[in-house]
Amino acid sequence: MRVAYSAPGRCGIIGNPSDIYGGKVLSCSLPLRNYCEIRSEVPREVPDGALWAALDKRFPEMATANVAVRLRSEVPRSSGLAGSTAMLAAMVACVRDFLSLVHLETREFAELVRDIERNDAGVMCGYQDAYMVTHGGLQLMDFTGKHPVNPGPVAQMLGVNAPLPFLLVTTGVERLSGSVHGPMSERWLAGEEKVVQGIERISALTEPALHALISGDHARLAAAMQENQAIIAELGGSGPQIDALIETCLSFGAPAAKLAGAGMGGTVIVLTEDPSALKRRLQERGFTQFTSPLIAPGIQPEREIDSTAIAG
Repeated sequence: MRVAYSAPGRCGIIGNPSDIYGGKVLSCSLPLRNYCEIRSEVPREVPDGALWAALDKRFPEMATANVAVRLRSEVPRSSGLAGSTAMLAAMVACVRDFLSLVHLETREFAELVRDIERNDAGVMCGYQDAYMVTHGGLQLMDFTGKHPVNPGPVAQMLGVNAPLPFLLVTTGVERLSGSVHGPMSERWLAGEEKVVQGIERISALTEPALHALISGDHARLAAAMQENQAIIAELGGSGPQIDALIETCLSFGAPAAKLAGAGMGGTVIVLTEDPSALKRRLQERGFTQFTSPLIAPGIQPEREIDSTAIAG
């Protein structure tokens, strides 16, 4: 028996990280995907790491199954682009098919992936990642009723089509999202007014920013992105590498740039009408990892993957 799935990375355009706190986020998938293949095989060969250990915990049948697991990663590791969640989703889909489990509705599948990442892998994570790697596309997501601890109801999704005048630039600094989300969640749970009001404002930026993106009003979109970033930086969720890269992009004429995910490293999403020119100038400064958002499918079955590289 053999099953294989892939899931895309994602970038937060506006509203992140309010998904953890019942807010709204506009996010888009990436052309980069992470892949998992499981096949019946003796001897057993499974990856090390927290993700597979979490699956063994959630699905005890897999802990002793005679299987070989192959993984392939295209999403840069610990880059703020939901690479770990994309890999976990591909793994969960493979395990589901391998064990002949009932297929879930897409939002329920996203909730399962997030629950495993949060409670079995022990990662302080939001909800945006699991929903985006499952659904793909360009999505306006409403997480009303959700909470850092209590997952609440399923999110409301609105898939949209719009131009994507963005370039993603990865700093090369790896970090775990939980190291960023954990402290901020604690402050929010404690009712710190600055954090609570900041998150509410970030969420409120999302729908106007979507209308600006659809209509091509880049000045309005840029203002929303810059305000989103300013609030996160004020709350301590950005980081020196991100701040320096944003300043560099702005000095090259980009109207706006902000975090694409969690901070303290990771990736910046830049609003630009000429991504090729911006990429050339950033390459002169030593940056090497670039991609652009793409309205691509979410989790999907695959043919046999062509790599035995183990990740996660």
